[in-house]
Amino acid sequence: MEGIRTAMDRALIAVEQAKASMDTATKRISTGKKINAPADDPARWAAVQKGRSIDGHLQAVNSGLESVAIGIRGADQAMAAIEEHIDQMIEAVKLFPPYPEGDNSEERIRMLRSFNGIRQLIDQLTIPAKDDLGQAILSDPASNPEVPDSWPVIVNEQGDVKTIGRREVHTGPTGLDIPEISEADITENGEIGGPLSQQKLDDIAANLENAKAILRQRRDALGSDAAAIGRAKSSNETAAAFYTSYAENLEAADVNETAAQVTSIQLKQSLALESLGSITSLRSELVALLK
Repeated sequence: MEGIRTAMDRALIAVEQAKASMDTATKRISTGKKINAPADDPARWAAVQKGRSIDGHLQAVNSGLESVAIGIRGADQAMAAIEEHIDQMIEAVKLFPPYPEGDNSEERIRMLRSFNGIRQLIDQLTIPAKDDLGQAILSDPASNPEVPDSWPVIVNEQGDVKTIGRREVHTGPTGLDIPEISEADITENGEIGGPLSQQKLDDIAANLENAKAILRQRRDALGSDAAAIGRAKSSNETAAAFYTSYAENLEAADVNETAAQVTSIQLKQSLALESLGSITSLRSELVALLK
């Protein structure tokens, strides 16, 4: 009888194992994954989780890089507008020479207002709003002491940092150095109503051309920052795609293989149940003989 009991225990264990294997196989077919829990394969489970973790980290890094890229694009657009404004100021200066003696104060005032008004437009493009990286990059530190001088940005999985610096293009001395002008700044004797000085007008125009050259240099430097951010994003996207594919391949089930396993498990389950039935029948017969 002890031997029969042992045989029954083994048969019951076989039935339970077949049921557990069937549950696992069924889940693999329904989810398309061969690793649905740590118990399925602890080592592969850990590898899958690591791959997904790295992918998530890279996605977060790229989200930060995209925010910086948006700020840089905004700064670049502002620089393009500033260059147009400088060209307008140069044209305004060139309009003064046709009035060497006969122009009146109203005409001069109108031209000066136009010049200084465009200058104000340039500065408005570099006054940073709250959390506006684009305008912060272009701003005057003397007027905006609360704005940092640089912005460190994590660029990859290893935590390497790219630092975005200021590219000052305001009208102040550390920017484009475009001073406001008055009527005294354009006359021969430095007095209001005096004759226009062609030399002073030429100097103003030359200063504006120099400002445009500085603007282009700093825009090129900003373009290099943008290119570095773009390369980092692209590299991260490639790495994230690799880790995602790696994790998916590790956990992906071979449906055909799993279906074959189901057939095998069904056979084992059937045999185990048949064996259990036979042992139970034998036990009943022995009990009857012993009575």
